[in-house]
Amino acid sequence: MFTPKLIVTDLDGTALKNDKNISKETIAAFEKCRKKGIHIAIATARYIGGASYYAQKLHADFQILTDGTLVYQNDILVYSRTMTKDMTNNILNELKKYGYTSHIAIPTTTALYRYPSDKHRPSDKPANINRHRSHGISFDIDKPFPEEACKIVAHLSNDDNAKAISDKCGCGYFHYRGETTYTFFHKKASKLDAIQHITKLLGISLSEVCAFGDDINDIEMIEHCGYGVAMENGLDTVKEKADIVTLSNEENGVAKILENFLCNE
Repeated sequence: MFTPKLIVTDLDGTALKNDKNISKETIAAFEKCRKKGIHIAIATARYIGGASYYAQKLHADFQILTDGTLVYQNDILVYSRTMTKDMTNNILNELKKYGYTSHIAIPTTTALYRYPSDKHRPSDKPANINRHRSHGISFDIDKPFPEEACKIVAHLSNDDNAKAISDKCGCGYFHYRGETTYTFFHKKASKLDAIQHITKLLGISLSEVCAFGDDINDIEMIEHCGYGVAMENGLDTVKEKADIVTLSNEENGVAKILENFLCNE
């Protein structure tokens, strides 16, 4: 049976239940893995404000954030894959041209920016935290954006427009299933790219990594890590690349696999 040296798990739709809480079974399984000396990382679309709570609960020593563009080790930023200021502003200008400015979020290495301003800080309760909504700094969309963006998140109604923006600005893009939220990012950025950086830090190989996921931004790590696990509630394209499909996030599918590792060890 495969025994990983690093476990990487997505949060939403994977380690988290639909109400954004983590089951006692999942917490206990990760705690056992940590005690066995297995390194743990979360890999999420969230920024640090919406991820740190879960990293603590899952005993993670690494946080792969904003779809792989940031990596924190014990709350210290150790890796980033940002877009240039020019690319950042070019994307913003295209979003303005198409009229997609109803909600824009831009995480950077220093802060989370939002347009228009988010006046309502969310509750600290996990059930009210989702992958995008956390308090951010307001920015003026009619002035040059001052930093290199990790990614730009916006609501678009047309995939053709998203592709046109991506082609013109030379960036990557995708949208989360069941949403009109699109993400624009550096073409080389991914959760897998971030995992490869962590494996170098730890002196291990991708073949010693177990990765859990459910959505399109998890496919690369599911396919290329040593043991890729897709959730039953995941996309079919994710399941096709996985070594195994576990139970759904509502049925503690991640904990089920981790217990198998521990029992067989």
